[in-house]
Amino acid sequence: MSEKLITVREFADELTKRLNEGKTIDCCKKELLNLAALAREKMGSEKILVDWKD
Repeated sequence: MSEKLITVREFADELTKRLNEGKTIDCCKKELLNLAALAREKMGSEKILVDWKD
């Protein structure tokens, strides 16, 4: 595994692919936290439909 700088779009595409294929996303925890921080900062007032599972 090696670090590389990618666009948010590339990350979103890879994440979507992994989720649709039933692959694990455990490898992306740090990146998901970074994405959450970016979304909070840049898109904080946007709305999203969610289905929370406890």
